[in-house]
Amino acid sequence: MLPMSSLGPVVYWRPHGGLRHALWPPELPRAGQTRETVCGSTITLTDPSEVDWLDPTCPTCMDKARQLRDERDRRSKK
Repeated sequence: MLPMSSLGPVVYWRPHGGLRHALWPPELPRAGQTRETVCGSTITLTDPSEVDWLDPTCPTCMDKARQLRDERDRRSKK
């Protein structure tokens, strides 16, 4: 089984529009990029403030991120 750190992130999280959304890897999120979220929205990234990180998590993104994590864990145990 591979160590978790060598697998990289399942998703990246960024606040946008009052929610924290998951973004697909492998590209690191950077301000100014237009990216698709895991829940299917298209957003333009900004530099989040410390307060932005306190926004609630998008429930659709969280559900999908958990599914992706669990799927990856199952594959890595084979």
